[in-house]
Amino acid sequence: MSASLSTSLTLALLAGLAAWSPPTGASSEQPLDAPDQVDAPDQVDAPDQPASAMADSHVSDPESLRSEAFGDTDYVLPFATEDLQLSEVLQLALDENIELQNKLVAVEISEANVLAATGAFDVQLTAGLEASLQKSTPRGSVYVFSTGSRSLSGYLGVSRQLETGGSFSVQVDVTRSLTDQPLSIIDPTGGSTTLASYSIQPRLTFSHPLLRGMGVKVNRAAIDRAKLARSSAEADELVSAQNAIRDLISAYWDVLYAQRDLENKRTGVELAKEQLTRTEAQVAAGRLAAVEAKAVEQSLAQRETDVLLAENALLEASLGLRTLMGQEFAGRDTLGVTPTTDPVGFLEPEPVDVQAAIEKALQANPSVRQLEIALASKRIDELEAANERLPQLDFTGNFSTQGRSVDTSADSSTGEAGEAGSWGEAFRNFVTADIASQGLIAEYTVTGALDLTWSIQNRTAKGNHQRVLAELRQAELNLKSTRQSTSTQVITATNSMRSALKQIELADLSIELAEQNLAAEQARFEVGRSTNYDVLERIDELLSAENTRLLAGLDYLKARSDLQALTGEILPAYGLDLPSAANPGN
Repeated sequence: MSASLSTSLTLALLAGLAAWSPPTGASSEQPLDAPDQVDAPDQVDAPDQPASAMADSHVSDPESLRSEAFGDTDYVLPFATEDLQLSEVLQLALDENIELQNKLVAVEISEANVLAATGAFDVQLTAGLEASLQKSTPRGSVYVFSTGSRSLSGYLGVSRQLETGGSFSVQVDVTRSLTDQPLSIIDPTGGSTTLASYSIQPRLTFSHPLLRGMGVKVNRAAIDRAKLARSSAEADELVSAQNAIRDLISAYWDVLYAQRDLENKRTGVELAKEQLTRTEAQVAAGRLAAVEAKAVEQSLAQRETDVLLAENALLEASLGLRTLMGQEFAGRDTLGVTPTTDPVGFLEPEPVDVQAAIEKALQANPSVRQLEIALASKRIDELEAANERLPQLDFTGNFSTQGRSVDTSADSSTGEAGEAGSWGEAFRNFVTADIASQGLIAEYTVTGALDLTWSIQNRTAKGNHQRVLAELRQAELNLKSTRQSTSTQVITATNSMRSALKQIELADLSIELAEQNLAAEQARFEVGRSTNYDVLERIDELLSAENTRLLAGLDYLKARSDLQALTGEILPAYGLDLPSAANPGN
């Protein structure tokens, strides 16, 4: 029975009491079920004293006492509260929770690491420019071939690391030089001529490992590991978000329970006040001794104390909820929370297939996903460690060609005129004049080399490989343990839901019986066949049954949120998105 229904019954009984008048002589007779009325002789010894005066001899102004000790004014909480729906709480938490924000930053960092890892295969552009000036002065009788030179050279090239482990580069060197050449190497002082030369030299270089370091999987290990780290960070963010939402839902229902418990305690106070009023009427009518009112007042005082404790519990639960939401308390005047979401709307029992829920949890649970990612990362480590045990055998090949053009001096003995070199001639000189007999390329160089490095004992690589294999087995065991734990948690959550539903059914029956018992006990009290203790006990039974019903409902909701967190359904179930999903550009 709700508090309003209980109060209605009490008011109806009070209305009946107001219309009822005690029989003649009732003031001197004791009810059969009231053996504790030891003050009855005092009533007999004062027959001329009005019943109200007799009551006042035992209770000093009950109305004033209630006003001073218990209060008749409207009840107001001693701290400010704020109405919050469950959806508001969850969305505020996703926006303000510090831990979730840290996880979002961790995802961004992991994405940057993936980008950095892929940079290992970026195309590199190289370029350079160099100028030189050289002058020589003839000394003694040494033959002199050049008295000075000036050159300007530059290069442009591209290179790239290959996913298979090798590297590839192309570079073109371009040089133009001016050389001061004496007309006579014997007499350099006899004059000189300046010769210009043009050189274009492309160069192709290729290197590749043949054993250690060879293979796409080995060389993309850093990228794969970075991608797994990103997936792990995303799973970690999802775990934190799901656990945070689960804890927030539980904390929200805890606040709601604290609020309902406070209302329950206040209902108990009001029912006790009504019982006190009823008892005082009986005392004033001479049917009960004044000590009966004292007993009710004592019970009322205890219930008021329970209200104070319930107020503290509500404030503590509200602070816990706000802490999970990530809110600051400095400068905040409103600390309490008044839940406005009715849990009845969430109490829609649904049949749960335990095995299907276990399978879904094993597939969707981010905690399991994290360990699967860790296992995949260890497999990459094992691949690298196994490759490190191979000898180092590398091949390096180089091919370069050259096109040159040099000034030709005039020959007076033959009458041949001199010719100036040019870039065009340098390009033409890449190819021979007679391709059929001399081949295509006029000047070229080809080199090839093999380099071997072999650690005979190779203990470092063997030890690292054995360590990684052991870590791989450990990761497999951790995954198996987590899968078992997840299955156990799913079974526990589904069983808790089933148990809570059964408790709800039993609590509904208990409430119905407690309502009937209270109504019957109050009716017996009106005719003198029950005591205040019995009525107060029935009130407590009703309040306890209602409290049990509320707890069972909240236990069901908490167990369902636990199951939703395990199966990965908790965020969609409440219409929530992760911060990373809301900011895809990060």
